[in-house]
Amino acid sequence: MMHRLGQLVFLNCITAGVLLAALNNTTSKASILVRAENFIVPPSTGPLTHIQVRNRGDTACTVTIGPKFPDGWQWTPKHRTVTMEPHQVRRLPFTIEKASDVESNRYPVEITILDGSKKTVNRQTVVCASAPYFKPKIDGKFKDWADAIPVTFITAGEKTVVSTYWNKHYFCLYVQVEEEKLGSYKKKAGVIDAVQFALAPRNAVTGSVPTAEAQRYEFLLTDFAGLFAKDRCFFLIKPGVKLSVTQQPRPLETLELKEAQVVVTRRGRTTHYECAIPFAVMPQIKPSVGREIQFSILVHDPDGTGVRDWGKAVGLWPEQRNKFAWCAWDSVEFSGASPYDSKIEWGLCSSKH
Repeated sequence: MMHRLGQLVFLNCITAGVLLAALNNTTSKASILVRAENFIVPPSTGPLTHIQVRNRGDTACTVTIGPKFPDGWQWTPKHRTVTMEPHQVRRLPFTIEKASDVESNRYPVEITILDGSKKTVNRQTVVCASAPYFKPKIDGKFKDWADAIPVTFITAGEKTVVSTYWNKHYFCLYVQVEEEKLGSYKKKAGVIDAVQFALAPRNAVTGSVPTAEAQRYEFLLTDFAGLFAKDRCFFLIKPGVKLSVTQQPRPLETLELKEAQVVVTRRGRTTHYECAIPFAVMPQIKPSVGREIQFSILVHDPDGTGVRDWGKAVGLWPEQRNKFAWCAWDSVEFSGASPYDSKIEWGLCSSKH
């Protein structure tokens, strides 16, 4: 059971420690990269957590990975030694034996890497990324979201807050987007603000060739302007579809998911996206307490910050950029480097009450 955490404001901003981690993982020439995964249950429950290790080199190597969690925590083992083949990625487990939850939901993690005589240290901040069990009303009032677990990230000074719930029938999402203005969907408008998100089973991966099959469910939420217009959700891709489809800017009118519940509202400088997606359209994701899934999100703010990528905020590696990880749609363009992979650890936990 999940311990009650209260109403939390979960920040995963680029602080000094996270900035150092981001630099280590994206610009460093180091042959070994590491990343601590987010917790998918509160640390106080004693979870099994993981550290990902990547050998970027062309030769095998043996490295020792030693994490340091916040002061007062206990974990086992204290370090792990692993032999890495060239370009191999390993996922090393560590058990949290004693820990405490913090209201900020920001947990500093320091990872020491011993590679022969070379010692490097990676610092980052992780969060608890999980959806409690609850059935909110999708009504644009948002009072039902007080006990969710929000995760916040900052892009060019603008805040994005992501909250999730689940129940037997729906995966529910609430995204708050701080932005100057909202670009509503209009035919040939060219400037469309939207929230694009993906869900996948825990072991799903993203292929790297157009003939590979998708292993995710991907959706898009937009505001529709005009009299009697309805906010909508579009079903961009599902498992089994060839990844070549991701490169085709298809018209959204052909992709509407009518079973979804969607409300998009604007209050002050914040756009609020609220939706419920039926699990019935995602049969490969079986909703249950303790279920590990994968989730990520892009926020489209073309007349402001551009594309906001949750993958960048959590420090994914350069190798985890993949043009097949997200679908093109209508007039959207991913300028420059491709977005990061759409599969990041997330969890379905029990009710906090």
